[in-house]
Amino acid sequence: MEIWGWAILIVGALVIGFAAQFVPRAPTMYDWLITAVAAGIGAFIGSELLGSFSTWGPEMFGLYILPALIGAIVMAVVVDGVERFTYHPGHPAGMA
Repeated sequence: MEIWGWAILIVGALVIGFAAQFVPRAPTMYDWLITAVAAGIGAFIGSELLGSFSTWGPEMFGLYILPALIGAIVMAVVVDGVERFTYHPGHPAGMA
């Protein structure tokens, strides 16, 4: 993947992270960052590490857009869901 492919991946992950912050009931003000990191990892896995499943759809600068987008959304939803259901700010340890 070229440098512009990495830039697209990072910007896309940040957009998904910021969007998740505005879904009601974000437990912390840094929820977007955790979700953005998960989306970036999911996008990389979807676009690069799944063998022939990663090489379909439109491609820009070595980044396969559709597999990256699917991987980013799946990872972001899973991580954000786990965080929202397990983290409780009022609890002394932060966890339920």
